[in-house]
Amino acid sequence: MRPPRQKIQQQKALPTLAPAVERILAACEDREISQAKLAEVLAEAPTIAARLLGLANSAFFGQAGRVHSLQHAITVLGMVTVRSVAAGLALAGNFETQRCPAFSAERYWLSAVLTASCAQAIAPQVAAGVRPPADSVYLAGLLHNIGLLALVHLYPQEMQQALTAYAAKPQRNLGEHIRDALSLDHYQAGVWLGTKWHFPRELLLVMEHHYDLTYRGDHWPLVLVTGLAARWANQIIDGEASLFEAPEALSLLGLSPTVIAEIGQRLRARLDEARSLAAAFSSP
Repeated sequence: MRPPRQKIQQQKALPTLAPAVERILAACEDREISQAKLAEVLAEAPTIAARLLGLANSAFFGQAGRVHSLQHAITVLGMVTVRSVAAGLALAGNFETQRCPAFSAERYWLSAVLTASCAQAIAPQVAAGVRPPADSVYLAGLLHNIGLLALVHLYPQEMQQALTAYAAKPQRNLGEHIRDALSLDHYQAGVWLGTKWHFPRELLLVMEHHYDLTYRGDHWPLVLVTGLAARWANQIIDGEASLFEAPEALSLLGLSPTVIAEIGQRLRARLDEARSLAAAFSSP
């Protein structure tokens, strides 16, 4: 019997990235690419181009139908957001999740989008000596939990069992329920998937360690910011009045509780707009 890592990386049901997707990811990783060249590459994928135009015209970005070209969309959204969203859209299209009714794609992507937005808002406030790169935080937030998509795609019945059990006993971590069903969790699956798809090392570390507030290995500020953002994003979605307190983590990052409370208030006010943004990812 193959060990779980091989089952994830060699699973024939998990597609390799199409050449167009690889070109988009390469363009998104090119920090020197011009807006015109990025627009040219993105235009090769009409679905992604259309969704980026839709996002640029959404209430979230306040343009109300005034954006009619990819270059204009890139100006409105910003290069960092476009790179991250385009990469997320390119990768999201590789997964089939409808065979697992207990999995909510809408909730998954709302959490991902809000985590990315929260991380992006937090990062500039982090102390300069440990501040993670601005062009890494949004993508890290967006894809930090992509292993969950992989497991739902590959093992819909087992994940149906795990998600149903989690709904009945939410006091246990989701990863524990998944390990009961599959002998691995979505954190491991994300790393193995990311390795197969040649994700950068810092993103793999985020996928593996973002829920471990004690992690202090390589790229720990990015991992810690993403983990905190993920917790706070889900609390905001669930309507919780106060955010998770993490004094040691905030101290390490040079953040104040007041700043985090202000960011939380801004994100709560834009939750409905974030739902519109998430719909671009969850729509078939």
